[in-house]
Amino acid sequence: MEHKYRMVCIGNMDETPVNMDMVPRSTVNKKGEKTVLVKTTGHEKTRYTVVLAALANGDKLPPMLIFKRKTMPKIRFPKGVLVHCNEKGWMDQEACKLWVRRIWQRRT
Repeated sequence: MEHKYRMVCIGNMDETPVNMDMVPRSTVNKKGEKTVLVKTTGHEKTRYTVVLAALANGDKLPPMLIFKRKTMPKIRFPKGVLVHCNEKGWMDQEACKLWVRRIWQRRT
């Protein structure tokens, strides 16, 4: 082995899109019913990006949420969750730099 990195210096980060409202593809109804009601929030196509990371020693780093919007959501998020907004709603160079500064560089 050429390098002897500590396990806390090795990490894996990835992002995945998540839909705000995940409408089920199937329902449980009586056979032959003509109408099946499915309640939604109206945000079936609205999504955000979740960025998750873990270290080689098993530690999980705080999550990051990236919303496709210009202003921050007015809801309160759990402590430790990094929230970011941008035009596309996914990881770009600015968001990656923010993640490095606020999450990667602050790990113990």
